[in-house]
Amino acid sequence: MTSAPDLKTKAAELPDAPGVYLMKDERGRVIYVGKAKSLHNRVTTYFQEGGLSWRAATLAPRIRDFETVRTDTEKEALLLENSLIKRHRPRYNVLLRDDKTYPYIRLAVKTDFPRLEIVRRTKPDGAAYFGPFSSTSSMRQTLRLVQRLFPLRQCKRDDVFGVDRPCLNHQLGRCSAPCAGLISAADYRALVDEVLLFFQGRNQTLTKALEEKMRQAAQRLDFETAGRYRDRLRAVTRTLEQQKMVLKDARDLDVLGLARDRGQSQAVLLFIRRGALLGHRNVALGATETPDEEAAASLLGQYYGQDHFVPDEILTPVGLEDAALLAEWLSQKKGKKVSLHRPRRGPKRALVELAETNARAALAERLRAADLSLEAQTELVHRLHLPAPPRRIEAFDLSTHQGDTPVGAMVVLEERTWCKSDYRRFRIQSASGRDDYAMMYEVLRRRLTQEDLPRPDLMLLDGGRGQLAMAQAVIRDLDIAQAPPLAALAKGQEGAPDHVYLPGRKNPVNFKPGSPGLLLLMRVRDEAHRFVISYHRRSRRLKTVRSVLDDVPGVGPARRKALLRRFGSVEAVRAASLDDLTDTPGLTAAAARSVYSFFHAGE
Repeated sequence: MTSAPDLKTKAAELPDAPGVYLMKDERGRVIYVGKAKSLHNRVTTYFQEGGLSWRAATLAPRIRDFETVRTDTEKEALLLENSLIKRHRPRYNVLLRDDKTYPYIRLAVKTDFPRLEIVRRTKPDGAAYFGPFSSTSSMRQTLRLVQRLFPLRQCKRDDVFGVDRPCLNHQLGRCSAPCAGLISAADYRALVDEVLLFFQGRNQTLTKALEEKMRQAAQRLDFETAGRYRDRLRAVTRTLEQQKMVLKDARDLDVLGLARDRGQSQAVLLFIRRGALLGHRNVALGATETPDEEAAASLLGQYYGQDHFVPDEILTPVGLEDAALLAEWLSQKKGKKVSLHRPRRGPKRALVELAETNARAALAERLRAADLSLEAQTELVHRLHLPAPPRRIEAFDLSTHQGDTPVGAMVVLEERTWCKSDYRRFRIQSASGRDDYAMMYEVLRRRLTQEDLPRPDLMLLDGGRGQLAMAQAVIRDLDIAQAPPLAALAKGQEGAPDHVYLPGRKNPVNFKPGSPGLLLLMRVRDEAHRFVISYHRRSRRLKTVRSVLDDVPGVGPARRKALLRRFGSVEAVRAASLDDLTDTPGLTAAAARSVYSFFHAGE
């Protein structure tokens, strides 16, 4: 693998051209896929000294090599990025884990006698598609209603004609029987047009058309036909009154909502068709440090890349860096203009807030489902060979940036709740920040020599068999007679479930994907990852601040902390007056004059 200085040099040599880059860890696994308008400008940001972005803080410490693929245009880079994310399923990308396809109602309007049918994919075949429906039962209920109001044929026969007598659906009033010649092609086309108006929400046009047909039939003294139009008009009116209209806009909209909690992320898409809220889709994003702006763009690219229905407008809770590029790509897929918009106020902003509320509710439900349930306890006892259900689980993780500011952290899940009073942070003191194994050894040794904490029922490490070996070495060196059970959790490759390793066992434990026990271990691991990353970011910020305040004569750790507590940043300390500095608790008058003189020596 390439060393950190070589990575910086390698990035500096990249061309100023669009493309896709793949970041790899020490095992050569792809951990992140990104696109760039300029490969040089984007990739070099990962290796900038003192960078505090999520890329520098989260990804850079784990990158050991990278490769790039140049493309001719940004749009090609967008398509290639979606393809590579789907293939590699990198740990730090937003992943559309739920590949379920939602049903649509299809009407082949270009055929002579089309029928309504249920499909799972939309195609550019000239047919009209209505949906998607998040609930199959609600979709079938809608289909039955439409078939009762507008009696299109239901048979799947390719040859519509040549039938001696119509089927039972005609006798029940649910088919106009074109097979028996009981309706002309023109009248059947008019029926199809009414179905289109109904699904498109063009209510006034539909009701006026039915009223006109009823009036014309009555003028011809065809009272039986007029009665059928009257009954259909009444049924349509009642149905339209029951629809929940959330927007006066007659266009099709999708609304995105995002939520984060306890290291997990959730997205919700609301489907609004012709002003009516048709349904929604929950998308579990898992644990990700990706900022909301990039998470939203990646999610939309993956979702609409699966041939889902593309609406006229997409509302997002955050601004997207590549909004124009996404809109251009979606417009090409749809064949007409598609806009992406972040509303600031008004009815559309209320829709975004509704989507975010649904996302928070879905995430809370998912987290509750991953709690330490009886089923999860039972599975952990069986799979990990534990003597009893794990009442207390401690998880450990590490973080560093190219060997700089190495830290470790421990989180505790006890009796189904996060025991935050027992969380611990470890500033690495003796181990090198480039040696993950030595860092884990130091963290575990310091933890197991702390006598103020109870013995865990399970110690969970972020890593593979190498980290387990470090834990066993600590237990052996400390001569611990009754050592706690150990397990290590590592990310699986290319969409495979996470691997759980045990001491003395070469192959990982056989957990089923999505099993309660595995979800519990993943949740605890993700909380440890969130906690150590936040600690590492704060440590790097404090190190940057200390490099300035440490040069002030007469200011030690206590006074530096007092200054930052009072003013919040070095720039605010620099701008403070002598009186403000003197009034700072913990600073003497002499120390205040020293700070003021240090920042204003040239004045």
